[in-house]
Amino acid sequence: MKNLLLLLLLPFLSCQDEPTCEKTDDEATGIIIGVLSNRVALDPAAGDLGREGIRISTSEDYQRLFANCCNGHLGAVNFNESDVLGLSTVNRGCSSSYQRNVRRDDANKRIVYTVTELYCKQCSPTDGQGNFVIIPKVPGGYTVEYVRKQ
Repeated sequence: MKNLLLLLLLPFLSCQDEPTCEKTDDEATGIIIGVLSNRVALDPAAGDLGREGIRISTSEDYQRLFANCCNGHLGAVNFNESDVLGLSTVNRGCSSSYQRNVRRDDANKRIVYTVTELYCKQCSPTDGQGNFVIIPKVPGGYTVEYVRKQ
């Protein structure tokens, strides 16, 4: 009987307050030159074009992919020297912040773009991030690998 009473009271005795969530600043590391304001590349037929990762290498593609974005005020990108990478995420937590890292792996001829979401507790998804970053031009013969950590 004593054990039964203890088992019944256990949920009430073990309650703790939820941690206070403070949003930390987003981070951009590695060879990232800049982060574009939050946007998502959407196509009416295909949906979110960045869900598997996307590389934009020309001004024409940039204008076309964001034709319905930002009231026509896209940031300038010099595509002679730079590329834009994107990897969409849908947040899984409250007060989410993002760590974006791009590294160049010359030994394996690849560029690795990693997006990590940081949050203090899980919540229902409320928004998406395109995670578009400007990097130096990807050399010929290199592949781009996308890694999402949530």
